Amino acid sequence: MKIKFSSAKEQQPAQEQGLHVLYAPGKRMAFRLRWYLILLAVVSPLLWLVVRWAFALWLIEAPAQLHLPSGELRARDGAQVSQLLVQPGQRVKAGEVLVRLDNPEWRARRFLLAAAVDAPDMIEREALERERALLEVLLSRAQARVDQMQRLFDNGAATRGELLSAADQRDARLRDIYQLAQRTRPAVSVDQRQRELELAWLDNRLQALELRAEEDGKVGEILVAPGENVGPGTPLLRLERDGEAQVWVYLHPRHAADAVVGKSLTLVFPDGSKRPAQVMQTVDDAASVPLELRPPFSAPTRSLRVIARVDDLPERWRIDRLGLKARFPHDWLPFAD
Repeated sequence: MKIKFSSAKEQQPAQEQGLHVLYAPGKRMAFRLRWYLILLAVVSPLLWLVVRWAFALWLIEAPAQLHLPSGELRARDGAQVSQLLVQPGQRVKAGEVLVRLDNPEWRARRFLLAAAVDAPDMIEREALERERALLEVLLSRAQARVDQMQRLFDNGAATRGELLSAADQRDARLRDIYQLAQRTRPAVSVDQRQRELELAWLDNRLQALELRAEEDGKVGEILVAPGENVGPGTPLLRLERDGEAQVWVYLHPRHAADAVVGKSLTLVFPDGSKRPAQVMQTVDDAASVPLELRPPFSAPTRSLRVIARVDDLPERWRIDRLGLKARFPHDWLPFAD
C-alpha cells in the first residue's frame, strides 16, 4: 500500500489562502506523519494478533499461582475475639499465643458457681463459734473440778463417788465438743460436687480460649477483628509454615501432553524477573482458574491443574497465592525437554 501526498497543500505548503506561511517547510512532514499514524492505528489489532500467534507457536503460556504450606487457626467453641497478639507477616514460634478469645456467658456462670461454692453461711458459722467457746469454758471448769476433787480425795476429804461424778461431767463436756466438731465438718452434697465439677470444666474451657501456634511459621492473613463473635470452626487466621513452595499451573486441556513430570518451565514474577521451575506432579484434576488470574472479560473455565516446584525461591517472593505466569516450551523446539 503506497500513499501519495499530492494535494494542493502538499504541492505548495508555503501558501495558505494566498498568504506566505513561515513554518510551512515542516507541514509536509506533518502530513506524512499523520497518515502513518492513522495507518498504524488501523493495522495495530492485526499486528497484535500476529504477535500473539507467533508467541503461541514458540511458547505455551498459562496462569499460575504460588502456594505455600499453610494451615488455618480455627475457633474451637463459640466465643468473642478479645485480643489479637500478632500482625500479618509476623514470624511466630511454636507455642506462642496468637489469639485470645473470651466467652462472657462462661465467665458469668463461673462467677455464680464460685460464689455458691465459696460463700459461707455467716450466721450459722458465728453460732457454732459461740457454742464452741461456751463448751470450752465448761470443759475448763469441769477439768478444774476434777483436779479439785482429786486433791480432796487424796487428802481424804472427798469420796470416790464425788471424784467419779466430777470426771463424768468433764467427759460429758468432751463429748459435746466432739459432737460439735462432727456437726461442723463440711459435708459434700451431690449439688456441691456437681458445682465443683462444672467449675473445673469452665476453668479448662476458658483456658483453652487462649490459642497458640502449633509450629513455627509466619502469619499470612488475619480473618477476624477484635470484638467479633465467632462460632465453632470459624477461621481466625492463616499461618504459613516453613516448607517447600508449590506452583499451581492452570493449563489448557489441549496442552496436557506438554506437562510431564520433570519438564522444565519458566516462571515470570510480577516484576518481570524469571526463575526456572520443574513439573513435579502431572495433571492432578480439573479446577477453575482463580478470578484474579483470569483475563479481563473472560468467562469462567476449568483448566488442568499441574503442580511445579521452584528452587531457591527468594524470601521476598514467598507470598501465598501470588499470581505468576508459567511458560512451557513446545516439544518440537530443540531446547524443549
